[in-house]
Amino acid sequence: MNTTCVHSCKGLCTALEVAEHREQEAIREYRKFAGGCDYPDVRQILEELIRDREKALAVLREKREILTVKFNAIDRINDSFA
Repeated sequence: MNTTCVHSCKGLCTALEVAEHREQEAIREYRKFAGGCDYPDVRQILEELIRDREKALAVLREKREILTVKFNAIDRINDSFA
């Protein structure tokens, strides 16, 4: 998934979406590996990686929501001057 940054984030930034997508892919892959793993230590490592990726995904989603709220507030302020 190759994307080019247009350096105009409002409504066009895909960097966070791409990062979310990659985290979701990693989680799915680690779960697949962990599900088929017979060695407890390796399975434990994979499960830890899954937890870490899930935390990162939650942070990405939270920050994207914060940016959406900020952009909406800026739009409302700009519209009040129009």
